[in-house]
Amino acid sequence: MGDAMAERGVVEEQLDELQRESLARREELRQIAAALPEATSRRALVTSMFRSVAAAPNKPTVAKRVVVKILRSPVDLIRRSRTR
Repeated sequence: MGDAMAERGVVEEQLDELQRESLARREELRQIAAALPEATSRRALVTSMFRSVAAAPNKPTVAKRVVVKILRSPVDLIRRSRTR
């Protein structure tokens, strides 16, 4: 009986320690989440991207990079599917 009580005490101590660590992690995550910018919708993100492109002084370079990236995406997908 005494052995079972000792084991129970050890288990309860471990559970208490895990609970304290969990609460500490939760507080850290809350601080990180508070530091992050507010979530934005996809529409707002796309709108802001178009605004920055419209204000960019080097529009031809930006347009070229966009086109190259769009054309490269299918090729990258094919290459990835072949390597798997």
